[in-house]
Amino acid sequence: MRARRQATAVIDLDASYTYATPGFPEPQATARVKVRKRVRDGVTSVSVRGLAALLVDRIEAIADLGDRLHTLMLLDGAYISVRDAPALFAARLFTTRDEGRVSTTYPGTRDLPVSEVLDLAERLREQLLGGAAVPGPEAAPEPRPEPGVLTPAGITVPWGEDHPDKKLLDEAVAAGASLERIVGVTGDLPLQNGSGLDERGRAAVRSLVREAAAEAATPRQVQYILDLLAERQSSGEGGGFYRGPEDAAGVARLTRTEASAYIDSLKGAY
Repeated sequence: MRARRQATAVIDLDASYTYATPGFPEPQATARVKVRKRVRDGVTSVSVRGLAALLVDRIEAIADLGDRLHTLMLLDGAYISVRDAPALFAARLFTTRDEGRVSTTYPGTRDLPVSEVLDLAERLREQLLGGAAVPGPEAAPEPRPEPGVLTPAGITVPWGEDHPDKKLLDEAVAAGASLERIVGVTGDLPLQNGSGLDERGRAAVRSLVREAAAEAATPRQVQYILDLLAERQSSGEGGGFYRGPEDAAGVARLTRTEASAYIDSLKGAY
């Protein structure tokens, strides 16, 4: 095996690591660090892939070849995310620190526990968001979603920009399918693996999209709730038995049953 990395305190974000893969179709594989910066709603986040190239010493210390390859396989599909603000994550998919400012999709193994990857993430956050410049071109701020296209605030997904089924998976999230439901029909690894979903997985996600659309609040319910909220804000009244979202995107993600209960609460029809 060979590795290229800096011997300084600064993490080498151009690092690569080539390792043998006996028993696999290709005789070797190479992990290369990839860094991507995004700015959205004033929050800066940076994702880092190719984690094996940043953990060479720990990987090569794993004596058993099978255990080492297992760890490498999990690292290959995982990434680190660091942010300058708190975030909500699906607990089944992410391990986090500091209210979600530091997170990883790496699940951990006996030889390389997730805590060590989070330690690396802490160092990356300091280097990337603590004043050091992020290498490569900075991505432009993401545009606001078009009317009718929902992008749930605060939801971080485990699939990357280059995932073959990103469009379908994003559609499922926008339709209101929870990450837990998506993982339930696809499994964890296909979401993180660049090879994408199989046909059964795609069919299951499409089914979730249809179900979520059928369960979603109607446009008429959404508009009525927004009108009632505006009236309440003008009158200064409060109370109600149902506490729901007060923004258009949040209201649109309610189910029909939830929207009906919210309307009754806002009208005082207990």
